[in-house]
Amino acid sequence: MIRAVALVSGAALLAIGAATLSFSGAAREAAPGSSGLMVRIAELEIDPAQLDAYKTILAEEQEASVRLEPGVLMLHSVALADSPTSIRLLEVYASRSAYEAHIQSPHFVKYKTSTETMVKSLRLVDTKPILLCAKSRGPAGGPITC
Repeated sequence: MIRAVALVSGAALLAIGAATLSFSGAAREAAPGSSGLMVRIAELEIDPAQLDAYKTILAEEQEASVRLEPGVLMLHSVALADSPTSIRLLEVYASRSAYEAHIQSPHFVKYKTSTETMVKSLRLVDTKPILLCAKSRGPAGGPITC
């Protein structure tokens, strides 16, 4: 299930995602000056008549990507609270080559072809990670990794 979250900017989305990283080691790679990680924000506008179907396909793709691809470290999706068809994705890959492998994976190709008529616009925003920190057990707490 995708929940709507109010966001002020893409930077706010990055902060939310950084706060929920739950893997050790990868967050350390994002230390200042690190060039290993690839972090991107995708800004999508979805056809309102197809929003529920889009969310279902997106959820399947995200789960498969994180479960099956070692280089896909994190994928988060949110909808803007005041604009439910405005979807934002925070994507964290171990490297550029991990991203390239991701977009060729069968589940991503299925997502792209299945949602082609649903996505009215797409803007990809490349970022430079400063510091990604997370509780090792998400909301349950645990040691913090940065």
